[in-house]
Amino acid sequence: MTGAVANPIGGAGERVRATDVDSIAVYVDFDPGSDGRIRVAADWAAKFGAALIGVAGWLPGREAGEWFEYEPERSEDRINRITAELEKLAERFRNLALQKVEIVEWRGRLHFPREVIPAEARAADLVVIGPRTVAEDAYHAFDAGEVLLNSGRPVLVLPDGVTGNTGERVLIAWKDSREARHAVQDALPYLKVAKDITLVEIVEEVQERAALAQLDDVEKYLLRHGIVVRARSVLHPKGSISDQLRSVAKNEGIDLIVAGAYGHTRLGEWVFGGVTRGLLHASDVCCLFSN
Repeated sequence: MTGAVANPIGGAGERVRATDVDSIAVYVDFDPGSDGRIRVAADWAAKFGAALIGVAGWLPGREAGEWFEYEPERSEDRINRITAELEKLAERFRNLALQKVEIVEWRGRLHFPREVIPAEARAADLVVIGPRTVAEDAYHAFDAGEVLLNSGRPVLVLPDGVTGNTGERVLIAWKDSREARHAVQDALPYLKVAKDITLVEIVEEVQERAALAQLDDVEKYLLRHGIVVRARSVLHPKGSISDQLRSVAKNEGIDLIVAGAYGHTRLGEWVFGGVTRGLLHASDVCCLFSN
């Protein structure tokens, strides 16, 4: 595949170089948001001339209530049933994806989704998931934040009910950190085709001057990549930072937030920063995370 940017600044309908985004993976399941994820991922793949990879995972373990059944389902029957369900997902994925994308792949595995999604991310430049899972079943469910921090790829999280997203109006939630720098760098292909970009940092008043200098550096960095920032601002904290970012996004008509993902393990469990957790579980705007 080949392609070029006609205008170095980028714009709607333009293509970035094919090498920027060659493949996008999307998690497919039986939840109500699955079709919307496929359609958004297909739109993004079509924009970049990229392949679209459907990913699904389901470990054939014991399901809720089975411990009390008189004649539990045989392992062979369970595997056959779940394999058949995965094939239904594959068919649904292909039917929707091929409406927009020429190259599609399917990767359904009998394993925990929390393991399958990060593993299959090796084949993709971007991973698309939802904030919630189809069930509380431990063999089928996964934590979106855990996938985000284990994938080693930028992850686009679509809120429930989203059926379309252009990524044309972008809010970069800046913080002078490793994660935010990775987020901006990973987002470059998508920023190149955005129409409108806003830079925002939320800090205490005493840090405002330093924050402005940092935003100046980020703006120059983006300009060197042919990306123009329309507006930038330093805001003082007012309650939850994630809520404040969501409010700015709503007021500005933003359809994509770019942010660093902050988290670490403690006693074997992921512990997320407040902003990451707030955007993951409460944002009604699509979020592109990197860590």
